[in-house]
Amino acid sequence: MNRDALMRFLSILVAALAAMTAQGQQDVPQTNPTSAAPTVLITGSNRGIGLEFARQYAELGWRVIATCRNPDEADDLRTIAAMYPNVVIERLDITDHAQIDALAERYSYLAIDVLLNNAALLADRQQQAFGAIDYELFREIVEVNTIGSLKMTEAFAPQVIASAQKKIVTLGSAAGSIQMISPPPDFYAYRASKAALHLLMKNVALQLADEGVLVGLINPGLVDTRGFAEIGPDDPVPDDYKQIIELIRSGALKLSTPAEAVAQMIPLIENLTPEQSGRFLNADGQVLPW
Repeated sequence: MNRDALMRFLSILVAALAAMTAQGQQDVPQTNPTSAAPTVLITGSNRGIGLEFARQYAELGWRVIATCRNPDEADDLRTIAAMYPNVVIERLDITDHAQIDALAERYSYLAIDVLLNNAALLADRQQQAFGAIDYELFREIVEVNTIGSLKMTEAFAPQVIASAQKKIVTLGSAAGSIQMISPPPDFYAYRASKAALHLLMKNVALQLADEGVLVGLINPGLVDTRGFAEIGPDDPVPDDYKQIIELIRSGALKLSTPAEAVAQMIPLIENLTPEQSGRFLNADGQVLPW
């Protein structure tokens, strides 16, 4: 091959490689041009605690992958994403395992420092009362709170292992602590789903310990995720929440705001130790009974 032919061949080769690279970059979801920033993936980011985690991590400069079932209806989340270029919103129903696998494949290139399993379903109290349990609802609660969180953990474990911080954080609940249950017995499905979730996260902590992964299981405490504090004295109150509202107004029940709860949990997550991995922790770091 003479010199001119060789140069033409090299030019064609370089152009082809450039085109392939450009196409690959178009197919990769972009989160933040700052490659040094840590990454957090949050489930259930459209409201309450998940929304506040997205907001506060965005303010801290993290790359935030905020997932929710209906991004088109997540106005507050979309407002945060418009303010911070380091936030990307992804559609995800954690009961849809094929959707989880597809999202994990899309982000297979990205190390995820913190996988934050926040999405949960509390559901109606009366439908979880003994003698009137709605078992279809029971199955749905377990699918979201227990199976969905485990599936997320399993699917994204490789990205967590590849990261610098290697943390899987799941929001548990004191309602799922067998030792802490007190009268009245209620929320049969929700309590069972959280108790099972606690056990699974303990298993995961043991499973991934040799990979250096830290598993945080955190009880956020009593958080006003439904805006009870904003209900005025003349506003209508659903029957299921009247007792709670009365306790709040009397001062017998104190709820933290999502902003307060998340501001307490982020330092706990940041400073999570191997000794705390797989233990059930309160938001202030206190070890809670199973």
